[in-house]
Amino acid sequence: MKASTRLYAWLKLLTVLHLVEQLIFGMQDLHALKNMIAAYDRCFSNPGSATVTLLTIGAGLASLAIYCILRGGWARLIASIVLGLPAIGELHHLVETAHAGRYTSGTVTAVPSIICGVLFLRALVRECRGDKLADGPAALEPAVAL
Repeated sequence: MKASTRLYAWLKLLTVLHLVEQLIFGMQDLHALKNMIAAYDRCFSNPGSATVTLLTIGAGLASLAIYCILRGGWARLIASIVLGLPAIGELHHLVETAHAGRYTSGTVTAVPSIICGVLFLRALVRECRGDKLADGPAALEPAVAL
């Protein structure tokens, strides 16, 4: 298994733990998120249409990411980078904690998420070097080198 694949799995586990931490200790970002959703809903005459449009865009982007990963090569690299960047974006929890001068929810799991995100992107770059981006499906790579 490639290092990037293993690190991406860890990122997903850390994402779940991050959400659990925020559910337990409070979600300060929830009000900002609700305001963004309300502003988005106001762009449509029907809130149902707004929801279906948002779900369609989300499903389309998820399908595109999966296709790029399965295609392999540069498409996999670009999709993986886009999927890995939000982990580094968790840096905002450290900034919030430093600004508040106390613990804010999400900080404990943000630290390993940021570290894992940096390691994930570094592994992608290493895999990219030396013509390791072969054309063809990533799923056809041998699992174990003999």
